[in-house]
Amino acid sequence: MLVFLDFKATGNELDDKICAVSVLSGEDYFTELINEGKKITPEASAYHHISNQHIKEKGTFLHSKIYQFLQELDDKSVVVVHDYEFIRNLLEPFGVGIAGQIIDTKRIAKHIISDIDRFDLQYLRYELQLSDENEPIYKPLEDVVMIKSLFDYLLESISQEQMFELSFQNVLLQKFSFGKYNGKYIEEIVHSDPQYLHWMLSLENLDADLRYSIEYYLQG
Repeated sequence: MLVFLDFKATGNELDDKICAVSVLSGEDYFTELINEGKKITPEASAYHHISNQHIKEKGTFLHSKIYQFLQELDDKSVVVVHDYEFIRNLLEPFGVGIAGQIIDTKRIAKHIISDIDRFDLQYLRYELQLSDENEPIYKPLEDVVMIKSLFDYLLESISQEQMFELSFQNVLLQKFSFGKYNGKYIEEIVHSDPQYLHWMLSLENLDADLRYSIEYYLQG
């Protein structure tokens, strides 16, 4: 069974919670709003357009249809997500994992698309022209459909078996894609401002691939 999952959160910090989940499996598509008692930040609402009013009367994750769906997945399931680390952190407080084989389209894109610096889903949507310009205005809660489009795009270059492997291999990044050194080579910053790199490594929520890359270049 091929399953596409997309999670939305109340913010970008480690203590933020799930506020919505979307599932696409075959012809089945559904979205569920979740209320874990954590307020959605204005920044998160600006991205996914889910407000605190939207989730005010909603139930918790453990009482959701989504939770039951995840419990029914088995080892034969192939689950496609965009940023597995993000989802794993959201599920960890519930003691819940995702059964089956994981494909992480974000990490795969980092491995095989070398000429772009950003890999968030909406950027890839436009950069790779994953959707028709004549389609209706896209809704963030339908991002799970875009994950499928990205999966199909990547499948034109590599096999599904290769996707399984690349989903859990660290990516050696060459450049920063944000901050004061946006667009600069990490190797250059090793010589010009190593203290900045050590500060980056002290951040708890630092992207795993960026952490791997900084440590790689610092070691020479």
